[in-house]
Amino acid sequence: MTGWNLSRKIVLTIISISALLAACSSPVVTGMKVHMQNQEYDDIIHLADSVIAQGDSLNAEIWFWRGRALTEKSQWSEAAVSFMKAYELDINGELTLNEYWFVFFNSAANTMSDGDIGSAIEMLSSGIQVAPGRPDFELMLGDFELSINSDLPAALENYRSASQKAEALMADVQAMLDDTDDPYMLDYYSQNLAQARNLFIQALYNSGSVLTMIALDATEEEMPEYIQQAKDTYAKALLADPTNIDMLDALAGAYMLEADYASAIAIYDEAFANIELGLAEGWLEPEEANGIMANMLISKGYAYIEMEEYPQAISELNSAHELIGNDFVILSTLAHANFVMENYDESLSVLDSVIMIEGLTPDQLSNAYYTRYACFNRKELDSEAAEALETALDFDPDNANYWRYLASTYSRLGRRNDAINAMQNAEDLDSQDD
Repeated sequence: MTGWNLSRKIVLTIISISALLAACSSPVVTGMKVHMQNQEYDDIIHLADSVIAQGDSLNAEIWFWRGRALTEKSQWSEAAVSFMKAYELDINGELTLNEYWFVFFNSAANTMSDGDIGSAIEMLSSGIQVAPGRPDFELMLGDFELSINSDLPAALENYRSASQKAEALMADVQAMLDDTDDPYMLDYYSQNLAQARNLFIQALYNSGSVLTMIALDATEEEMPEYIQQAKDTYAKALLADPTNIDMLDALAGAYMLEADYASAIAIYDEAFANIELGLAEGWLEPEEANGIMANMLISKGYAYIEMEEYPQAISELNSAHELIGNDFVILSTLAHANFVMENYDESLSVLDSVIMIEGLTPDQLSNAYYTRYACFNRKELDSEAAEALETALDFDPDNANYWRYLASTYSRLGRRNDAINAMQNAEDLDSQDD
């Protein structure tokens, strides 16, 4: 939850001390503060509700302390309503409402989880009003625009705003950290600096990811500019955290998009070194490390295939296979690499393992059987090739090309009527596309 849980107790303690030192504006507020010292939160809420019911609903401090009590009870939505009321009444900005940003964030998160998107957006907007310097709200708004609205420009705008706010927050917290010798405050500010840095990196990662998605949908002329923006964004994040494996993986992926495979491979190798560092220092578990490394090895294998360095590609893919076992992407790419190298028997052997994987989709199975057809076709084993294509069509019957290849294979086998029927199916499917 964007780092709040790490310092909740410290935050509330500091806020309590500063608030209790403030001058009392009324006996009621004084009583509420005493109840807060005694952790009598229900008494605070009851007292506030009684005073408000009697007509004193314009006192910002009453709403503030009511919100404080509700916060201690983790009643986020009700607390947010009270804090917002206090914000509206606190014309001179005397209350430290911005320190309760997390109440609005938690309320929005819970409301969104319940499916009430509209109320969640309103709560985030309220949070931005109360604590305009916090990046958390735009991060969540960016997630909403991306996952719910599929609005890439709006998501990017929010993520970029979040990164700018997080960067400013880092500078502010660093200044406070440099200005204190108190061990208690040093620990508090250090935690907050780490949290701000995490938000900064997260916002930049999300921004780069959206830029990559925009690049994929852009025109050929626009695509390089978006990829460059993504690369620059990832590079900025790596200045803050040079060992961030996810960021290195994303940066390598951006280089892959522009077909700069040599640069991508170099970055993957840098990521591998950091994975080893993570294992040695204990911040990365072996199982997680194996999964990350396998995915990167698959990407390296693909890069070597594109560079026509097939033996190296096979070596990388075999290493991925050793890490996580039979995986469709690994084995299908390995089969393709062997096919290109004209190692047809090896490719067929790999494809036998592919087909045995449980839970494959029809598309995955049709692709596997099509590759089997291609191998048999190169080996001039037309009966086996036809059988493989027939099975591929069981999983993808609307593939006109498959029918066309099958017609040609039937023709070589002397199955004239079957060839005519297969070609007719291909032409019918082509006409449907027109």
